[in-house]
Amino acid sequence: MAVSLDRVFITGRIAANKKLLKSLNLNAAVKKVFLNAGYGRSHPGTVWLPEPDGIVVDTSGRIVVDTSGLILDEIQEDERAIRCLSDDQSITVGYAVDSPETNYIPRGQWLAWQVMREIRMLTAEKPGCFGPDAKVLTQIAGGEDGWTFDRLVVSMQHAAAIDWSEIGRIAYRALKILKKRFEETGTACNFDPDAVDLIVNGHGDFSTGGPMGDNGLSGKKLVMDAYGPMVAIGGGAYSGKDPHKVDRAGAVLAREMALYSVINESNPWDTIQLSWAPGKQHYVAMNSSMAMDCARQQFPQTIQQCVNRYFRKPIRNSFTEFALKGWYSGALKAPWEKLVPDRGLTVHEDFA
Repeated sequence: MAVSLDRVFITGRIAANKKLLKSLNLNAAVKKVFLNAGYGRSHPGTVWLPEPDGIVVDTSGRIVVDTSGLILDEIQEDERAIRCLSDDQSITVGYAVDSPETNYIPRGQWLAWQVMREIRMLTAEKPGCFGPDAKVLTQIAGGEDGWTFDRLVVSMQHAAAIDWSEIGRIAYRALKILKKRFEETGTACNFDPDAVDLIVNGHGDFSTGGPMGDNGLSGKKLVMDAYGPMVAIGGGAYSGKDPHKVDRAGAVLAREMALYSVINESNPWDTIQLSWAPGKQHYVAMNSSMAMDCARQQFPQTIQQCVNRYFRKPIRNSFTEFALKGWYSGALKAPWEKLVPDRGLTVHEDFA
């Protein structure tokens, strides 16, 4: 799939049973995704482009040489039987660091999720002023005794006629809310909202956003789905994949292994790398930065075991929510995060 301006290009293959294929409406599905993301008319006189009703879904494959476009056909029984085998080579990476207050992920990455959450809640109160596109970058400093929030770089899509001071006010209010929340929860992030180096919409006008303003952001999404730029992302893509793909199954398996290494074996941090080979139902090699090996048998060894452990129906139905709120941010509890102590976070119901 590729997105450019108001066009969505879909190629490859969709295989399913006859009933699902008959009910499949790609045009409606694509437009619903854009609508749910906030595009279209959100307020009288305000339209965030592209408008969902005007989106063109192209399945012809004409932008790709020697392809017949999208193929839709019924999945065969022999294909179902090999779903438990890896169809590609991959290295999936899991990471954890001894930082319980940041859900055992790098502090800067966790902080970025918190900032974006607050900004999104604030901008949602002004639908005619702020659009669906936004991004943040956090800079921190510190050590074991505490850490500081030194700089925030934020860009928010806005209405063309907005009062520019309102953009800065939103960012500043988000900092003040975070400060209060950290004080209430005992989070050891020390900062003064007035002292944070705040850079807001440094490039200027950002009234045109989303696919109308930029493309090719899948690499950034991969980094945000994982652990941020400090940790190698491996070969896994979390979004848009069959749960049997090692991109998803192998990545969350490696995450749970890394959590075990830090929480149960008292390692300060660990990076788990799992190697997968085509035609194999299990990973063919494992590497742990902290030599964590004794607990391997406690975790799934095969792709099907991973699916059974991590991706039961309630979780599969919530993939969009995880993509929006973070697979490891702590906003949602999940099977691969069972080792994380309950800290009163939002819990995904019926995940067990």
